[in-house]
Amino acid sequence: MRTSLSTFVITGVSALSLSVSVVFSPTPAHAACYAPTPLELEAKVALHSGERNTARTKAEEALKLGGPLQPAREGLGEQGEGEGEGEKQAQGSRPVLGAFVLAQVYADAEGNFPKSLYWLRRAERWLTEACGGRPTEPDAQALHRDLILQQSYTLGDMDKRGRQLKELERYETIYQPPRDELKIWPLVKLGRFEEARAYGLELIKSDDKYVRSRAFNGLMAVECEARARKASYEWGMKGHIDAREQSCVIALNMGLASRQCFLFDEEERFNRLALNAQDRDCSSSPYIQSSASYLIKGEFQKSISALSSWAPRTASEWTQSHMRVKARRAELMYSLGVWGRGRDEAREVVTYPDRSAGTDSASEEMLNLEASLLYWAFLDGALVEAEERAAARGAWRNLRDLKPRAQLAFERWKQRRQVIRYASHDNLLTDIVRPYFSNVMPWYLSSLAHILGGGVLRGAISEARALERQDYPTEVNAYLDGLEAELCWVEGDEEEALRLAEQALKGVPPAAKLMRYRLMALRWGAKRALNDPSLPAGGLDDDLHTLLSRFPTPLRILNLALPVRVNLKGGALAQEVGEALAASPRFEVSPNASLSLEVSEGSEKLSVCLLGARGDRYGCAEAWLDLEVERAQRELRRQALKGRPHRVEREKGEAQDEQEAKGADGLEQSPVARVVDRVHTTLLAPKVELTQKELDTLDGNIRQLSGEDALESLFP
Repeated sequence: MRTSLSTFVITGVSALSLSVSVVFSPTPAHAACYAPTPLELEAKVALHSGERNTARTKAEEALKLGGPLQPAREGLGEQGEGEGEGEKQAQGSRPVLGAFVLAQVYADAEGNFPKSLYWLRRAERWLTEACGGRPTEPDAQALHRDLILQQSYTLGDMDKRGRQLKELERYETIYQPPRDELKIWPLVKLGRFEEARAYGLELIKSDDKYVRSRAFNGLMAVECEARARKASYEWGMKGHIDAREQSCVIALNMGLASRQCFLFDEEERFNRLALNAQDRDCSSSPYIQSSASYLIKGEFQKSISALSSWAPRTASEWTQSHMRVKARRAELMYSLGVWGRGRDEAREVVTYPDRSAGTDSASEEMLNLEASLLYWAFLDGALVEAEERAAARGAWRNLRDLKPRAQLAFERWKQRRQVIRYASHDNLLTDIVRPYFSNVMPWYLSSLAHILGGGVLRGAISEARALERQDYPTEVNAYLDGLEAELCWVEGDEEEALRLAEQALKGVPPAAKLMRYRLMALRWGAKRALNDPSLPAGGLDDDLHTLLSRFPTPLRILNLALPVRVNLKGGALAQEVGEALAASPRFEVSPNASLSLEVSEGSEKLSVCLLGARGDRYGCAEAWLDLEVERAQRELRRQALKGRPHRVEREKGEAQDEQEAKGADGLEQSPVARVVDRVHTTLLAPKVELTQKELDTLDGNIRQLSGEDALESLFP
């Protein structure tokens, strides 16, 4: 079976819409084989109205009241036993509809698909015992059809694709016409592409709008799995036009196809269309994909806003998407240099890998590989951060920190083994290095160069080049050049790294800004190592200026040192800060440097500003001398960022929570340690532009936030 990668979300007819189509009238005089009780009908109405708790309560009550099925009794009329002429009254009291409603509550409100499947099967058994294997009465037959189809949907949600196909085949042995449009997606998941393509080509001719939508989506997925970028995009465009631009799922998939064709502005447009589409046939929110789209382009505020706008409508959507959201959130934190909090998010994704409840075409091994690679990147960043923190602490404190640093290194080693393990499965490594065929974004995919051996990775790059000769060879080869450039950098071949980085920058689209920034950092680092004559004597060229202004994170990821002059203004504390900065792995003190670190000690604060010879002020890091004032100011800032700019009820000298007083809130006692840490984590991290709403909240005094402050909107 070919490994699946891209996330084509193709939803079926919702269970709710199916059940609501079964409308029972009160039991007629001419006796039906089955009729629901009033309590079951109330449960169905509650479910249809979105009152799932009420629906569950009434369905469970109906199940408790349901007695054993009785054999059909002849001769029971309206007037009692002995009256009527051979008519059959409703047989037994098994609550079939109640079980069906409960199954849908389990699936939709809890995402508990095994329990849902249990009650669906029980409901079908009760119905067929009462009405036969193929009920002839219209209401009972409609309910039976829905029960079989709902079982196929639930098996699909559980990613049991072979069993899902068998359920659809069972349906067509009993009822006609067959539901061939429902077979395309499971066939794609099973790697039976020719069968899926044959169904799709036939069904796009259907008069049924829903069937055509499934068919176009299926053809789009087949071509994506065949790694035919352009063909997938073209089928999606045909489906988008056929749906009159009103299908959420087709627009969302077109956004992904646009990304795979390096059309990033088109991707953003389709994501917006998906959000506003009339047909709400997406099983996951377009906000999740939009977040990744904005991050590729370096639009941090839009990415944060998209993630903070995600609000699952049902428990089923939460089950399908919450780990995907955590992964996107972790990516965002990694880009912003918020590595402590982001590592926790990435660890959860690794520990509980998201199967997306069967709606994601990626294989389980690929999902594990994606999560493990992201987590390794965070662990590597944590070790970089630990080295930076050591600069501001004495020998005794650094000795105490040796154990946690060793634990971090061991955890990174274990995660490296996991990446190697999953990358060796089938052809995953080749697939993951091909840009945008996985959830790993190219701007941090280069972590593979620090994990895998050169021979293994070069083999995958070579194979990927051979497979990408048809649609977009220029763009794809540029991305692969960038990956190989970082591999050369790791191997110590700075000259080849410089050549490949410059070559990559010519082909990577301008809109893919985070990828380009990483390549700029690599190019600057290679020039520094080679003493390249094109690099100004002070070390500050256009690449470094751009990075410090927009996206300094790659400088830390690649462990590069900036040439700086350190200027002190103040007393002993300023002197301590200067010594700590000189010892930092992020800086190299040079009297000829174009950059300068201006250290100032005031009566209330310590501050460090990074300035350029051109008069540029790249940013400042500050720390209050008084720890309690620091805590109070931080709390005020948090409240303002969350739209609650209230006064903090805390006075200097007021008794504090014992854990907080011990530093459990993450604040160091020493203002020197605090300001030096912020030089690394805030000054050397990208700034996030504020929206007008946030500017109003903060009274317009600040136009940019640090990444950590900007992320407050993602957390309650």
